[in-house]
Amino acid sequence: MVATVIARGWVAGAAILPWLVLLPLHGVAAVLAQSVTLIAAFHGAGLIVARLARGAAGPPDAVLAIPWGAAALVAASGLATAFQLGTLELHASLVFGCAAVHTAALAIRYTDRVSRAEQALAAPSAWLVPGALLVAIGAALVVGAAADGLAQPFDDDGNVLAQLARLLETGALGDPIGYAREHQLGGQVALGALAAAASEAFAARLVESLAFPLTLALALSRIGGRGAGAGLWRMLVVIAAAALALAPLDPHPSWTAAGLALALYVTVSDLDPAPPLPVALLAGALVVLRFELAPLAVAGIWVAWWRDRDNHGRTAVLLLGVAAVLLPFAIARAAAWSHVSPAAQALVRTPHGSWLVRAALALAIAVPSAFVLQLAVPASRALRWVGIATACALGGVATGATGAGAYSLRFAWPIGLAFALLAIIEITRPRHPAPARRAPDESPASGPAALIAVLLLCVLLYEGREAPGRLRWSRRLSSAASAIDQLERPPAEPPDPYRALLASVPRGATVAVWVGEPERLDYAQFRIVDLRTPAGARLRTFRWEDHRSRLEALVAQVRAAYLLVEADDAHALRTQTDLLYRFACGAPSPICDDGLDAIARHHPVIAERAGVRLVDLRP
Repeated sequence: MVATVIARGWVAGAAILPWLVLLPLHGVAAVLAQSVTLIAAFHGAGLIVARLARGAAGPPDAVLAIPWGAAALVAASGLATAFQLGTLELHASLVFGCAAVHTAALAIRYTDRVSRAEQALAAPSAWLVPGALLVAIGAALVVGAAADGLAQPFDDDGNVLAQLARLLETGALGDPIGYAREHQLGGQVALGALAAAASEAFAARLVESLAFPLTLALALSRIGGRGAGAGLWRMLVVIAAAALALAPLDPHPSWTAAGLALALYVTVSDLDPAPPLPVALLAGALVVLRFELAPLAVAGIWVAWWRDRDNHGRTAVLLLGVAAVLLPFAIARAAAWSHVSPAAQALVRTPHGSWLVRAALALAIAVPSAFVLQLAVPASRALRWVGIATACALGGVATGATGAGAYSLRFAWPIGLAFALLAIIEITRPRHPAPARRAPDESPASGPAALIAVLLLCVLLYEGREAPGRLRWSRRLSSAASAIDQLERPPAEPPDPYRALLASVPRGATVAVWVGEPERLDYAQFRIVDLRTPAGARLRTFRWEDHRSRLEALVAQVRAAYLLVEADDAHALRTQTDLLYRFACGAPSPICDDGLDAIARHHPVIAERAGVRLVDLRP
């Protein structure tokens, strides 16, 4: 009787809670309500994908439908962006429409959902404590990420908050300098835009913080067994993942990438035959998220195709599904590049080594890595292709350390996280039929592979405890808990440092900016070119040979009529050095001239306020 009441309350709450976001909430309640709405939207989109892919292996469970829906919504956002329709209103329509599908599905199949919940509550010992711990830690991290004022807004290509503001206001990403170029196609911006539909204030930080509990929930649901051994494995996974110091909850898609890779593995290995549409969507979402994840996507597509390679219909769905995700983002990036000349493109592109050298380095690292992974994991066909794909991805990432490639080394962590979760799932998966020699109380999660996995998890626990500063586990959790007080304060509109300066600029003018908060600019009124990117920082470096900076040439190439510059710490240091040089030599120091200072000195300054200058670049 008690289990029935709890099950009914659980299903009813899951259907109603996503709509609490429509109430005038603020603080912690608003963050949690917005998180539930986004999860419900992902689940509703996943149900739509499952309906389109019906006839394969039946509808998926909720924890697998959520990443399916996230991948589908990324594809929908990319399609809207390619047609310059990706505004806040359209993303809100996508999110609340899919949340309505989630609620309708629970209401229509209410009896069936309650029956499933009762079955789960019948023997809760193996998942109740790990699940409760995951919910508590996940909620604390979501709240802490929403209130984290020190969160890094930059990824390897530019300011994510600025790109997100541009997309939501204009529906497109038309800035070739600030838009993603080298490492990605814009998948993380699409996820941020979806989150903004439910939480515009915390959009960029909400997705990655939510990906942490959702990824672990998918992993825990696949850990085999119902006894105490399975419960211990689940507890160890939750604690070790929460203690991991080098997987930050910032715009870099760490847990998001690991969750999509895990969902791709589960879809291909657990569903027989694997539905081609979800496989294609997950693989495409991985590629548009980061290019470093492409080997994982290719491996998933290959295995799904190879198992039923004579079925040309499945092959067509796989290819067309991946293309449907990739092409809109590629079109949006090409449209952004079309706004500048080839000379400007040459200035911001990062020089790389030859493709032959990069491929040789990747193979030299991938081959021994694949051999080591095959020795460390249990004999499993499912892990065989995952290990090869992981080794290839790590080989490509490692080329970034040599300067021969553009890949980011930090993405070795999400790739390694995905493989570790997959290995634990395979280690704990019960084997059927059971060997006759196995003792009755012997767990399938035993042997050298299990011992190695436990040792690595213990190392992660120790590292999380001993990490210095904000990376320490206790420091991060205490900061998340203390963020509750900050979020509960009444919301106040911060002062706009740029509106008054740009009041005299005509509508539609091209403004090049180097400011600390580009997300506060009005992208609908002006054509903004964000120079404060890694590419722009490289160009800002002074060159002694011709006594100039290439950043000044870039400003000329983008045909900017105005320049908005905000003084930063580097500017203050250059100013102090220039004063010392003037005092010693009686002349300005050419070393301190970084391009932006030269532009401001050679063109009229229209307005200046609180360290921000508006420079008129018109002839």
